[in-house]
Amino acid sequence: MKHASPQPFEKAFPQTNHPDLPPSAASLINNRVITVEEAEQLIADSLETLPSETVSIEDALGRVLRETLRADRNAPPFNRSTFDGIALSYAAIEQGRSAFPITGTAFAGSPRLSLDDSNACVEIMTGAPLPDQADCVVKVEDLDIVDGTARIREGTPLDRGHGVHPEASDCQAGQVLLEPGCQLTAKELSIAASIGKAELLVSQIPRISIFTTGDELVPIAAQPLPHQIRRSNDLALDSALASTGYVQTRRFHILDDLKETESVIASILEQSDIIILAGGISKGKRDFLPEALETAGVSKSFQWVAQRPGKPLWFGDYTINDRKSYVFALPGNPVSCFTCLHRYVLPALDQLCGLPARAPQYAKLKSEFQFKPPITLFIPVLIEYDANGQTWAEPLPFNTSGDYISVARTQGFIELPQNETQFVSGSAHRFRPWQT
Repeated sequence: MKHASPQPFEKAFPQTNHPDLPPSAASLINNRVITVEEAEQLIADSLETLPSETVSIEDALGRVLRETLRADRNAPPFNRSTFDGIALSYAAIEQGRSAFPITGTAFAGSPRLSLDDSNACVEIMTGAPLPDQADCVVKVEDLDIVDGTARIREGTPLDRGHGVHPEASDCQAGQVLLEPGCQLTAKELSIAASIGKAELLVSQIPRISIFTTGDELVPIAAQPLPHQIRRSNDLALDSALASTGYVQTRRFHILDDLKETESVIASILEQSDIIILAGGISKGKRDFLPEALETAGVSKSFQWVAQRPGKPLWFGDYTINDRKSYVFALPGNPVSCFTCLHRYVLPALDQLCGLPARAPQYAKLKSEFQFKPPITLFIPVLIEYDANGQTWAEPLPFNTSGDYISVARTQGFIELPQNETQFVSGSAHRFRPWQT
């Protein structure tokens, strides 16, 4: 299916002085607008990994490992039975024997027994140590047990090592099991527990402060006046961060007042690793954040990026007591704000914690799409999966960068590069899912 024309999307961005509009080539240079790739690199080069700390394994879920975990012993530490049955010497089967008197029972958690008679067997339970001199386990379903004698049913396929989980077949003592930089999920914590790691060295949790700005914003429960709107950006940012595992957050609101803005920014810098500001960063007469950040001593890296949505994107850092804080000032429009969080802030948080870059995801355009301005476009998409395992993205152009209602229908956004204008159906592009 082909879009009839690019008009629906172009109309969403009429040629006005809206901060999300692409500037001319001349103003790009004058205003020091940088590319998406340059912004990404400047952020990455600025970041320093957060300090580490030791926590209880019970408190380590979702944290990033900062030490190497090695096996403290072989796994399994002994030859073990993989099912209930009898343990015997396979040599007796090779000699034609099929009936074996039971001389004992091996239970999981009990000391290892010994098979002193090669023509006998030991009843064994799943997980129990294989008796000395035994090298084969016959499952109970393949046996007839009468009067203390186990008889193997005819035609049962057996071999030496059958039903045996050999010692050290999973790992050997001293083998590296987990490397620094992995995120600790249930799987990794199970490994840590199995080697006796009651405490783990992990990255500190980043302290995140979220600010919204603007006299027009009121609390969620308030009844707004005709010229006011309810606050939603800070909740959306906080929820997206929490769903990714970043839960140490605080939320603030600043009115459009320079002195208050300067005071709050200065007081919070020492208590935050990341500050996320939503709004007040463009060129409006009450956009006081750039001045307040400069007064507080935050070193600006960039303020404008050739992208839509989200041209006004401010990034800088601040050092105190040999520890750096980072400031992301995102556009106030909800779509711009949410998109920039996913494109820049979440990857930065991963890097701060010592996580490797996440493997990129790609989706194919389901429809042809046209976009003429020479900037990078982040466009929300509806995702579909076909029977061949292909991921397809249907562009859903939003009305304006404040159109969070239509964006709520989408599953993420694709990134269309600035050096192209015609994007054919079936072309693959980077896809970033929303964290909701």
